[in-house]
Amino acid sequence: MEWVIGIALGVLTIIWLAMEFATYEDNGEGFRSYFLGFKKYVVVATLLFAKGGILYYGFLMK
Repeated sequence: MEWVIGIALGVLTIIWLAMEFATYEDNGEGFRSYFLGFKKYVVVATLLFAKGGILYYGFLMK
């Protein structure tokens, strides 16, 4: 059951991080600009989490 909580916290963190990046990039240009930035940064945040997981399990779990 702990893994479900961990996955949920990871997904929420990715969404939060993408929202923060999109807010920074938006500069008050409207919802369309914000949503496009959000979609872009969801991918970026997911890739950051994937790289972090690879580094963690590749180097620290030996």
